[in-house]
Amino acid sequence: MAQRSQRKSAREVDARERVRARRSAHWERERRLEDLATDYELAAQEIEDVTAAAEEKIAAYAARLRGQARTAKEKLRDQQAQRVGQMLQLDGVRSVADRLGESVETVRKVAAAESASTQEDPAPDHRPAPATATAQETPTGQPVTAPVTHADTPHGLTPSEPAEEREAST
Repeated sequence: MAQRSQRKSAREVDARERVRARRSAHWERERRLEDLATDYELAAQEIEDVTAAAEEKIAAYAARLRGQARTAKEKLRDQQAQRVGQMLQLDGVRSVADRLGESVETVRKVAAAESASTQEDPAPDHRPAPATATAQETPTGQPVTAPVTHADTPHGLTPSEPAEEREAST
């Protein structure tokens, strides 16, 4: 038994070769799986990097847009305040509030903000001066104006006058 036969040795060599071939296929498969897992992890890290870079760009863009929107809103609010101020030169607070669909308090706040901004930075006004309104107002905030009579209208009143004055003259 100390010595093996040649045949047994050939069988043993064949068996070893088969085992080595299986192990080689196994190790090749394991190496391939490890390479694929490494590629997967690298892709996951790149996804995180791309996402972080995109989030930074989005945040910077959003901040820039917010700044632009804030500037645009300030300009538009200034325009609103100027228009309210101009309307108040022509009509009463209640009438302006009704016309704009705002509360009297809101109109007064806007008018106060407009007057404060014109006191801080008076800009030259190149528009023609508006017609002066009377200091008297009706209970609804409408200014009291004198009726205009025209010779060519049947009752001397124009259709553009307030309804109360048209009814009072008929």
